[in-house]
Amino acid sequence: MIIDISEWQDPAKINYPLLAKQVKGVIVRVQYGKNYEDFAYKKHLAQFQTLAIPCAVYAWVRGHSIQEMKEEARIFYQRAHAYQPVFWWLDVEEQSMANMRQGCEVYRQTLKACGAKKVGAYIANHLYQQFQLDTDPFDAIWIPTYGRNTGTFEGTLPNATKNYQLHQYTSNGRLKGYDGPLDLNRLNGVPFERLFGSSILIQSEQKGALTVRTFQLDYPIYLRAKPSVASSAIALLPKQSKVVIQNIHFADGYVWGEQPRADGTKGYLALGDFKGFGRLLT
Repeated sequence: MIIDISEWQDPAKINYPLLAKQVKGVIVRVQYGKNYEDFAYKKHLAQFQTLAIPCAVYAWVRGHSIQEMKEEARIFYQRAHAYQPVFWWLDVEEQSMANMRQGCEVYRQTLKACGAKKVGAYIANHLYQQFQLDTDPFDAIWIPTYGRNTGTFEGTLPNATKNYQLHQYTSNGRLKGYDGPLDLNRLNGVPFERLFGSSILIQSEQKGALTVRTFQLDYPIYLRAKPSVASSAIALLPKQSKVVIQNIHFADGYVWGEQPRADGTKGYLALGDFKGFGRLLT
């Protein structure tokens, strides 16, 4: 299950731990043009990344000129890069300039030049032919078509193109943890890892009687003072960090890695869900 969300999904109304148990990836809106910053994106990204859900980001494209397209892309990157999203998406649903093909390509190039590794385009199905975007340079294409928009996938597919990797099939989905409509998406012929990265890599070595494990992070994760989603954050560990874990704990439905700190304290990061086959007693 892949969802995309924005400030329309009020963080105050979301039970993030419950919702996170039902999704594998999240795409978060950062901005609507250059002047409007989504007020909820920081909260959404922080919460889902804390819960070890890989997160991508998107921005509604509104540039009226080549220069504005460049500026929008730079602002998008400045706002989101600290979260090290796994994918960057251009949301193309508005004819903001005469030559959208040229404008969106400049936007893509600018994001790449800023440091974005993977850049895709969300293109409205009914405007696909009108925009005539050059989709070849993009790392993936995302197309919406809803059919009856019942909240489930009923087989209605995009008809503007067969070249897409992600399909938004409803804006009326329902999942536990949020009492409101959600955009739901399905992959089209590509592995999840292509759009959201691979799982955490693990290396092990023996040091005396204790097994020391080194985790390399494929997406940012918060290091916390206690093994709890409610605990205060010590730091946001960036993507590609190598974290030494000397113990594990089970709390709040998650497996937590214990990291020894240089000052003698310990930090904890959520490594994934713990569902188990029974109740942990000791």
